[in-house]
Amino acid sequence: MKFPLRGILVGVVTVCLAAGGYLVFRDGTPKAKKGPATDAGPVASVRVAPLKMASLSAVITAYGDVIPAPGAVQVVSMPYETRVSRVMVSSGQKISKGDALLEIEPSPDTLLKLEQAKNSYEISKQNLDHVKQLFSLKLATNAQILKAQEVFRRASLQLESLRNRGVDGKRVVRASASGLISSVQIQEGAIVPAGNPLAGIIAQNRLEVRLGVEPGDTRRLASGRPVSLSYVNEPGKEKVEGGIRKVSRAINPATRLVDVFVTLPKSAGFLLGEYIMGRIETASSYGMTAPRSAVLPEGGGHVLYTVVNGRAVKHIVQTGLESGNQVQVSGGGLKPGDEAVVLGNYELEDGMAVKAENVR
Repeated sequence: MKFPLRGILVGVVTVCLAAGGYLVFRDGTPKAKKGPATDAGPVASVRVAPLKMASLSAVITAYGDVIPAPGAVQVVSMPYETRVSRVMVSSGQKISKGDALLEIEPSPDTLLKLEQAKNSYEISKQNLDHVKQLFSLKLATNAQILKAQEVFRRASLQLESLRNRGVDGKRVVRASASGLISSVQIQEGAIVPAGNPLAGIIAQNRLEVRLGVEPGDTRRLASGRPVSLSYVNEPGKEKVEGGIRKVSRAINPATRLVDVFVTLPKSAGFLLGEYIMGRIETASSYGMTAPRSAVLPEGGGHVLYTVVNGRAVKHIVQTGLESGNQVQVSGGGLKPGDEAVVLGNYELEDGMAVKAENVR
């Protein structure tokens, strides 16, 4: 009875071993033991753009308006107190030589002075004639004649002066030259004292542009430097080339900027008071350029990352001129065509694995 039991046990063990071998070798190779994966480090996704050789210019952009040039405004005034009868022009109006500007007449006080001058003239003339008759009769002295002649002379000069200034009656004031009415400072019916302005005329083609520049930029400006001027409201219109006439040495309290005055060519079609943009080129240089976003500040200097064989390479660089979104770079073993990281570079470290994509 013992022999059959031993045979049964041997058979069971054989079956178990056969089943285990099947599970292990059913794919033809033994299964690898499970364990931790190999650590390849983080991979950063970045965008790159190639370094290029190009010419950059440093440009100051400023805004301002069109104003009269120095000495361009002619003030229209009268040498006696007047009353304005009619105003025939308005501010901004273009005029030609001889055009009627105003119609004026003497004020009541001026007419009174004219009447007094006429009376003084007549009285002094009669007095002189009377003294001459007395002198012929030996009843007047030479001193009396000289005194009468002096009184008559002064009365004659006063009357002549008033008449020469047009005090006799109404008169039309006409433009002495072609130009532009800058201002009309009176209204019809107004009494204007002698010498006070009635209107202002800007001589033809005597305009300039006043630009406002940041105080720190003025050290790069000098008289005679070219300025490209364009219309703010019409950017596509043809540009006008002017030149710096003067850089102010004080800050304009209204704008907190420094005024830069630019002369205009005679062909410029700008209007008085028009808003203008000016571009002033202060320097130009040819060299290797990179997008501004590729250059990062670090420790008082600048660094730039490139991608070489899927790894980030850190370069210490020196920067030069900047224009738009480009900046000149040098140093760090860089050369044209190197792929500079322009996006995602803030998270990079030297030697880090990266996945680069070109900027479109």
